[in-house]
Amino acid sequence: MSDQGRTRHSEVIDLLSKATSMRLVPNSKNEPFEAYYRNFEAGRRTYIPDDFTADQLEFFAKIVVDIDEPWLKARIADLLWLIKTPRNPEHARLAIDSYISHSITEKGWHRDVGVCWERAARLCKQIRDSDRLDIITTGLYSAFCYENYSNKNMGLFLANLLDSLKIDGKYVKEIATSLFNRANDFKTNGDYNSARSYYELASKKHRQSSDDNAWVMSLLAIAECFEIEADMLAAENNMVANTFYENAMQAYRKIPTKYRDEYAVNTKLPSISKKISSSGKATLDEMGEFCLPGIDISDIAKQSIEHVSGKRSFDVALLFFTGIYAGPKYDELKNSAKALMQETIFSSLAGIHHMSADGRVIAKTPAMNMGGGDKHPDNIAALHCKVQQGLVIELRLVVEGRILPALGRILKEHRITSADMIAMCHQSPLVPEDREKLLGFALWLGFENEFGSAIHLLTPQVEHMVRIKLKATGASTTNIDKDGIEKENGLSSLMELPEALELFGEDLVYEIKSVFTDPLGFNLRNEVAHGLLDDNTSASVHSIYAWWMVIKLIIHSLVSGHRLNNSSDT
Repeated sequence: MSDQGRTRHSEVIDLLSKATSMRLVPNSKNEPFEAYYRNFEAGRRTYIPDDFTADQLEFFAKIVVDIDEPWLKARIADLLWLIKTPRNPEHARLAIDSYISHSITEKGWHRDVGVCWERAARLCKQIRDSDRLDIITTGLYSAFCYENYSNKNMGLFLANLLDSLKIDGKYVKEIATSLFNRANDFKTNGDYNSARSYYELASKKHRQSSDDNAWVMSLLAIAECFEIEADMLAAENNMVANTFYENAMQAYRKIPTKYRDEYAVNTKLPSISKKISSSGKATLDEMGEFCLPGIDISDIAKQSIEHVSGKRSFDVALLFFTGIYAGPKYDELKNSAKALMQETIFSSLAGIHHMSADGRVIAKTPAMNMGGGDKHPDNIAALHCKVQQGLVIELRLVVEGRILPALGRILKEHRITSADMIAMCHQSPLVPEDREKLLGFALWLGFENEFGSAIHLLTPQVEHMVRIKLKATGASTTNIDKDGIEKENGLSSLMELPEALELFGEDLVYEIKSVFTDPLGFNLRNEVAHGLLDDNTSASVHSIYAWWMVIKLIIHSLVSGHRLNNSSDT
């Protein structure tokens, strides 16, 4: 039109193209149209409703009745209803009629017919047009009743829309029954994923119709689908089967206690628990071993040995021994983790199951949410996982490259007695009264290379030290249960207190958590408390670092008189 010199025609077509360029968001009452494209950095975007002028809206009002094309008529009428003042309900009615003029077909549903019907229903609610809403409800329900779709999820899409619009009240029992029957067919045919989806919605609809028996049957069927599929997977992939068994356990637990005996759920739970344990152990055998290139730590070891060598007394050597590493710096680890995640983003696109040495899932890290910011819970968890991975690598290098070589030289040059360590603890302002012998003996065991025994004594004493220091600041370290019984909080709860951050500082709080309470870290408090450390794991790098860390804190408390942080004066 522009090339032909028909300027007015060109302007009209350009205006209509802007009106149709917006994306429809049917579930939003106030902003149902959004820009198709946005560039936040450049401050640019395509059209939104607020960009249209009063004259342009007047033009739309003049032509809307004469538009024959339903897609265009619905868009123009909806825009007029949304932004032209005063509002004219007739525009909403024109939009509704145009939206639902599109037949509900399997092919058209995902080509915006579905969002058109949803927007029409929400407009009916806004203008309280019950007659048109009944037509929409009947149309959606009729489409749901048709069962010969090639897309197996078509019925689920329609039932979910009816449910989200809350307009299926008079059909709720029929929908629930149909969903359950279709789920049974999927289950019989071995399509357990589709079956679960239908059972999930069926259970919701049965609950809405107050049919408790059918509701419980749906919950039971969901759990059975998970268990059956897990049994099938266990023959080939125990790692995946373990996840399905966990899902089955959670599904069985959703069944209320009062129904569990009737439906034999209480006999199922122990069975599933055994399958989780068995598949978890089998998962370890299926895991491959990755060998990374070795790191030459000979120079670091040499420096550490030289750092503690030739000291006139054990006391001085011990002071230098605690200065070979200043402790982890949280900000540095976090920045390194962020940079690594940006360079290798694919490693963060899938969630992670963290397993213990005996095959138990001890923690789960979600996949990154690419649409969320830094404060999104999933992204915080993913970053924390990367930080912990970096710390584990760093501390392993510290133990093998610094602590053990330096310890070997000290033992070669000096004789260490338990009395020496007890005396050191007695003088330390960090060690609580009447704990000198316990702590001193535990620390001396490390010099005897009995790290397994040392860590079992040290861990509860570290918790007690933290508790006493927090109490001295006025922090509340207990909780009162429903029976009025006051109980001491564990170390993990103590380290979450705001007073802990004020007392210890960010770096030491992070270090204590990582070594003693974080499932993604060494988690020694839990490992010791539940007797999970065996002869080998109790003398691992984790225990050696924890032992050295406690010595460092006590020595630093002697030097400073009170300081508790990761700094070193040596």
